[in-house]
Amino acid sequence: MSEGIEASRVEQVAEAMRARGAARLRVFGTSMLPWIRPGDLLHILRTDLDRICLGEIILFTRDGRLFVHRVIRKDQRPGWPLLVTKGDALPHADAPLSDLEFLGCVISIDRSDRRIDLQAPGQIALGRLLSRFSVFSRFWFPVARLAKRLLLPARGAASRLLPPSLPGNA
Repeated sequence: MSEGIEASRVEQVAEAMRARGAARLRVFGTSMLPWIRPGDLLHILRTDLDRICLGEIILFTRDGRLFVHRVIRKDQRPGWPLLVTKGDALPHADAPLSDLEFLGCVISIDRSDRRIDLQAPGQIALGRLLSRFSVFSRFWFPVARLAKRLLLPARGAASRLLPPSLPGNA
């Protein structure tokens, strides 16, 4: 898409969030891997900025683009809160964002035939834990990526050694 069309689409999403208070967006980027994957469908609700908690995943706009990143820190400035976000797969945090950039909170993820409810107690706890570890992703994510590259060929070789499953045995 051209930049003009992209900026127009971003503004449409921002206006829809402000007017209707909800949106559903398909993910194309990889900044939140492995927790949010390309192709996932996100359900987003408009929420007050001061009600956002550590670990929650939010939608915001910046430089004519949309971003979905995890809240890793809340700063209180005189008069308004500022959120610091970060893509789980990215090495560094984003610049603090204000209520003008903030659009809403991701409440669920549709992936294939299942829905992940990010407001469930277990998901809230996981989000808070990930917000603590996300600041160190520049150290552990490259190691995880290398391990995946090394393990995939081994998994493929192991599957070739196993006999194929018989019909009715699966």
